[in-house]
Amino acid sequence: SISSSWFYFIAILPIPLLLILYSQLLRSTIAPPPSDHGTGSMFDIIATRYDFINRALALNLDMGWRHRLVAEVVGSNGELFTKSQEDVKLLDLATGTADVAILLGKAAAKYSSSASTTINSAVLGLDPSQNMLNVGKTKVQESDLDNIVTLELGDARELNALQDDTIDAATMSFGIRNVPEKEQALCEINRVLKKGRGDGSSPQLAIMEFSEPGDDSGVMGSMARAFIRHVIPSMGALLSGAPREYMHLQKSIQEFPSPPEFVKLIEGVKCPIKSTEDDGEVQIFGRFRVKEVVNLNFGSVQIYLATPYLNKYVTE
Repeated sequence: SISSSWFYFIAILPIPLLLILYSQLLRSTIAPPPSDHGTGSMFDIIATRYDFINRALALNLDMGWRHRLVAEVVGSNGELFTKSQEDVKLLDLATGTADVAILLGKAAAKYSSSASTTINSAVLGLDPSQNMLNVGKTKVQESDLDNIVTLELGDARELNALQDDTIDAATMSFGIRNVPEKEQALCEINRVLKKGRGDGSSPQLAIMEFSEPGDDSGVMGSMARAFIRHVIPSMGALLSGAPREYMHLQKSIQEFPSPPEFVKLIEGVKCPIKSTEDDGEVQIFGRFRVKEVVNLNFGSVQIYLATPYLNKYVTE
C-alpha cells in the first residue's frame, strides 16, 4: 500500500545521511593518505575481504563490467583465439584476486579449441600484493584453470620478465589510478604487446577505471558522484575496518583524470626505441591509439580500448 511504501522510504532515508556524516567524520579525524598509498602493502591489509566489499560497494555490478571488458578484448565470438594461427598470450595487470584473469582463462578454454589450428593459450596475472594473489590462486584452482592462468608478483612499471612484442592483449582493471608513474607503466605495456597483429580490428589494451561523473552528467551522474565521495569511504571503512584504505580509494578516483584527459595521456606517451640504419639514425617510438571509450554506470566507469603502434622519425 501507499502508506507502507512511505513508511519504508522514511525508515531508510536516514541511512545515506548517516553515511555522509560518517564520511565527513573520517575526513576530519584520519590523516588523508598520500597519492601513492595504493601499493601492494595497502591491498595486503584488505585482501581477505576485498571481493565481498567490492561486490557490496558496486552493488554487485562490477562483475558485469569485467565481463564487458573481456568481451571487448577477446571478441563477441572469441575472435582473438579463433582467428589466431599461433599461441595466444594474455596479460592481466593489477590482477588482484584474479577476477579478470579467470574470465580471460575461461574464454581461452572455450575458444582455443575452435581455432583454425591447434593453439595453446596462457593468461599471466601480475599484482604487487601477495595476499591478493593468494586469494586469486585459490579462485583459479577452484575454477580448474591452473593449466591456463598463472599468477605472479609483479609491477606494471617493470615488466622485466617479459620480452618485447610477446603479448597478444593486456588488461588492467581499476589499477592504473594506483600507479603514480602512469606513463612508465603504459610504455612497459607497449613494449611487451605485439605490434601490427592482424588487421588491427581488435584492441590489444583494455583499461577499465573509475572516474567522477562531471557536472553535466545529469541526475544519475550526480548521484553516482555522491556515492563515490561519501558512500564508498564510509561503507568501505565499516565493512573492512580499514578506513584509511577506503579513503584512498575515494581520493584516487577523485584525482584521476577525466576520460578526455586520460585519452590524451594514453595517446601522448612516446616510448623511445633507438636503432640505426644506413640513411641516418632512426628514432622509433612506441605509442597508443585509443579506438574507443566505453562508458558504464552513468559515466563513473570507463573502458579505454587502445592499439599499440610504432612511430619512426629519421634524422640525418
